[in-house]
Amino acid sequence: MRKQRWLALMLCILLLLPVCAVQAEGERKSEEQYIVEAVVKHLLIHGRYEDISEKSLYRAAVEKVIAENPELHETVLKGMLESIDAYSEYYTKEESESFITSVSGEVSGIGVTLDFSNPDAAVIASIIPDTPAEKAGLQVGDVIVSANGVNLRNAMSEIILSHVRGEEGSEICLEIERDGVLMQFTMIRARVVGTSITTEELDEDGTKILYIRIHSFVSNTAEKFSQALKEADSKGIKNLILDLRSNGGGILEQAVLMAQEFVPVGSPVTTADYKIKALSKKYTGNGPKTPKYKTVILMNQYSASASEVFAAALHENGLATTVGENTYGKGTIQSINTLATGGLIKYTTGFYLTPLGNNINGVGLAPDIGVENSLNPIDKTQYKDFQYTRVYKEGDTGEEVRIAKEILTTYGMYAGEIDEVFDSELTYAIYAFQSQANLFPYGEMDITTQINLRNYLDIVKLEQDDQLATAINQFKK
Repeated sequence: MRKQRWLALMLCILLLLPVCAVQAEGERKSEEQYIVEAVVKHLLIHGRYEDISEKSLYRAAVEKVIAENPELHETVLKGMLESIDAYSEYYTKEESESFITSVSGEVSGIGVTLDFSNPDAAVIASIIPDTPAEKAGLQVGDVIVSANGVNLRNAMSEIILSHVRGEEGSEICLEIERDGVLMQFTMIRARVVGTSITTEELDEDGTKILYIRIHSFVSNTAEKFSQALKEADSKGIKNLILDLRSNGGGILEQAVLMAQEFVPVGSPVTTADYKIKALSKKYTGNGPKTPKYKTVILMNQYSASASEVFAAALHENGLATTVGENTYGKGTIQSINTLATGGLIKYTTGFYLTPLGNNINGVGLAPDIGVENSLNPIDKTQYKDFQYTRVYKEGDTGEEVRIAKEILTTYGMYAGEIDEVFDSELTYAIYAFQSQANLFPYGEMDITTQINLRNYLDIVKLEQDDQLATAINQFKK
């Protein structure tokens, strides 16, 4: 056991020390780390051979460890990629299959995209409409703590994804942290087809606007977006609201294709800036010289990566007004290479630059009009009260079931039909509410749950979409 522990620690040291020579303030080194550093320094000073270098010592040690412990080969590869940055990873053959599926637009899971930029825990970056996650009441910004009892803090992205995803129809109990409070949500995994684009036609005092929500950039997003624009054209709509809020990005090429429909021929969309300048590529537009639409883009702190490419392309070419909050600021490009083993490596190869040549990595995009959504108290009088005399479960009917559905819809936990039938969607919504209210979660609406449903009307505040309202006002000027 001692030998195995030593080998594991040796690997960690060998892989990480050359890259991370300066540790964060307050981070303590282990005894083994000090020993290895001391040995390396001693050999560099007193070693007789001229060809000894820090690099050769580390390389020889890693090669020996792998030769004697071939089962650690994948651990070494993971350590190598992880040492680059938060977005670089090694995937085994099984993990690579899951990764490829995730960007294809269809997967079995709960319907969320995750942000892995924080090495301590994954955060929900966006929620796909009409999925188990949305119905259960998960929210953007929720931190993933565990799945079915397996601790997922400090876990690699593929490990987290393997536990969140699963066979269609299987159950997952997800523990999340929201504003410092731990909550549990039980959901049934479903086949999730990436609904990357949703649209809604708005009519504001005779002004027609097509609202297009871009949830993520997967393999079919540009195609779906083009269809949405054709819908606008067929209806003679020239005003667009493009909602990129809580869109964590995805496939860069999809964002480029979408921006090219707006940006005039020859004008810059973005530049992929690589270390080898011969590989750098400048993307230009294919759009008309005269703007076809009046466009407003909505964005927030969770708009990242491909979302920022798209927003910057339109904004810096004078084709859109941006409204909302400063974006996340992920300006790196990752490339994927498959290996002979069937695995793959994903690693940072460059930066994307905005049309004006700006690198927004770690900075983000500032909106033209900064707006934060406000929180308002709920008018309790608009809901009837319960009689507190009956327990309801799935299959039951009654007026109080309707009341519960109305309240849970307001809380954002129920998205089904408002009627008097206690359906499966209400069961999940009740379960989610009970988890958040620190009640025993079992999906039945007992008297205690009814009391809490009512009392929470005094506590919960509704988010008013001031950002969307501001976007709509831009078309009234």
